[in-house]
Amino acid sequence: MTGKRQAPTDCLEPSSKLARVAIPAIERSKGLPDYDDIPPASFDIAKGIRQNHARAIKKGDLDLVYFKPFLASATAKALYQWCLTALPWYKVQYRTRGIDIDTPRFTTTFGIDQAFKPGSSLSVYERKPRPIPAPLQALLDQVSQATGADYNFLLINFYQDGTNSITYHSDDEKFLGPLPTIASLSLGGSRDFLMKHKEDPKRKEKFLLEAGDLIVMRGSTQAKWLHAVPKRTSTVQPRINITFRKALNIAGTNNYYKYNVGDGPVHKLVNGRMQPVAGT
Repeated sequence: MTGKRQAPTDCLEPSSKLARVAIPAIERSKGLPDYDDIPPASFDIAKGIRQNHARAIKKGDLDLVYFKPFLASATAKALYQWCLTALPWYKVQYRTRGIDIDTPRFTTTFGIDQAFKPGSSLSVYERKPRPIPAPLQALLDQVSQATGADYNFLLINFYQDGTNSITYHSDDEKFLGPLPTIASLSLGGSRDFLMKHKEDPKRKEKFLLEAGDLIVMRGSTQAKWLHAVPKRTSTVQPRINITFRKALNIAGTNNYYKYNVGDGPVHKLVNGRMQPVAGT
């Protein structure tokens, strides 16, 4: 898909409704302790935004906005490299319904739920929440402005190769509230993004998400549809996707850190592959 496309009038809210007031850093972090191990970025996210490449996709109870792209190529590449090398990554293992699960991708997360108040004790959380790093907060602000939705969490996945995947699921947990808006930004290699209806599996959609693309699922989409990034036997390039969402309460924070950080070691990129860091 090439050429510039103006956002359709039924796609986004009027720009006056999307205006964001600058938020002081202390309010952005919501009083969480600094996460000192993450270096700053050398790029300016705001200069790479391409909001006019958006189209609405509305098919009954499927309600999407597709930015192709949302980030310019150079910015998408810079953000990909920064995420890959600057962030702590995890290979989470957990047990559910008597089955041991080894998450088939690398993950990390930042943020805290809406119920948390600055100065409140963090002892109510099962794992220590982390503030959103400045480069990702700048990205979140841009995505929020473009989509007309508020977010307080980033869930980030690294698909190292074609064996890394995520099975069909929907982001319909109660801690997200009714009709949540979930935005997903793709970086690095291209991967298929599949969707199918929960009640009518014959209703399917398929998108090839490329570097810089942003797909926004809103309205009844999570309630009615499943989505997946399937395994691929053919050679695919490594991919990162950053998802933006809004957790309303403690249950959301506990869930996201349990399944995206867990209790295992930090992983870092070594010679092109993720390796556990000793002592973490």
